[in-house]
Amino acid sequence: MSKPVSSRARRTYFAHPLVEESLKFIPAALEYPTTVAFREYLVKHLHHNSFNTRYRFAKYIAHRFSKDGDMNLDLARAIACFGDSRISREIIYFEMLLAVPLLQEIAALWLAEIPEQGTHRSELLAFLEARLGGRSAKEIAGAVVPTFRACGKLKIPKLAVYIPLWTAPPLEAFLYILARLYPEPSMVRVDLFSGQQILRALLWPGPSIEGLLKEAARAGHISKISQLDQYHQFTLAGTGEDRLNLLLKSPQHEEGA
Repeated sequence: MSKPVSSRARRTYFAHPLVEESLKFIPAALEYPTTVAFREYLVKHLHHNSFNTRYRFAKYIAHRFSKDGDMNLDLARAIACFGDSRISREIIYFEMLLAVPLLQEIAALWLAEIPEQGTHRSELLAFLEARLGGRSAKEIAGAVVPTFRACGKLKIPKLAVYIPLWTAPPLEAFLYILARLYPEPSMVRVDLFSGQQILRALLWPGPSIEGLLKEAARAGHISKISQLDQYHQFTLAGTGEDRLNLLLKSPQHEEGA
């Protein structure tokens, strides 16, 4: 009997980002909504010649975007709606941050801390070596750097030099992430919202949050933004499911520009 993988090992491991494959195939989860069914679908449709490679990659994708045997259908609906666009790449990056704690930690504590002029690959390897408990820093770097690049969070102006890309998200991605972070009707303090580790990992510039909240209010996802004493807060309109339905049934931005 194989030895169970420890939670520590899972927390310090990330391989095969498969961002392009995920963007292409995740919408099929709407027809294959269980982890097993979707994995079998991927084994048949991934382009790799080797069955073993297809099976291994199918397992990575199916388990990364599922919980308790069920695929993340919110994600599948969103990617089906917005296609291969900046909106979808922001959304899939967010879902990867949720699914892979190590990726979120590296994004929030290393990528978001890079100075404006950039940093060298050696700094990433040193950061990883201090956290990985014996795993190969080069192997993990070889997975996280392509993930950040594919999702528009990192540029490499010259060999082994990394510069983070702080950009406000498309409104549609912001609304999706707001619904996923707050599935219930909630009143949320702006400072607590923007101070979350995952928000820092998303590399959204702090000054952009206020404008995004106002746009979310105009779109009907926020019912009220208020400033009471020292508290700046917003009230979400309805459940996350209600808000996702509003977003994904909207006829606008059909091509996910």
